[in-house]
Amino acid sequence: MDETELDKIVTAWIAAEQAKPGSPEHETNWWAVSEVIDWATEGDGDRLWQFILGIYKRDLPDNLIAVLAAGPLEDLLAKRGPDFIDRIEELARRDPKFNHQLGGVWRNTMTEEVWQRVQSIRNHDW
Repeated sequence: MDETELDKIVTAWIAAEQAKPGSPEHETNWWAVSEVIDWATEGDGDRLWQFILGIYKRDLPDNLIAVLAAGPLEDLLAKRGPDFIDRIEELARRDPKFNHQLGGVWRNTMTEEVWQRVQSIRNHDW
């Protein structure tokens, strides 16, 4: 996925998630939410990680930060946690905004090791 495609998906996902369900804006942009859900369901961690990296830096309202944390980020950790936890820890150490976002992640089906590492990095005072 190139930068242009990523930006298009991120922008549409935000628009869909901010719009009132059933509204034209919600319906028009729902394809992006569906795409991200498919990546999570299929365990396409690389695309999901690209999406997370592309969106978390944006100036999101608290409700969308919560949706991103409890949705795509949590799904990535639940489905592909062992493959991505090193990258997640590294980014959380460097970026307080990303670290804060981990606070919205629940255990879901994460392995005990991945969950402990999420909690450890989240509770660490950098």
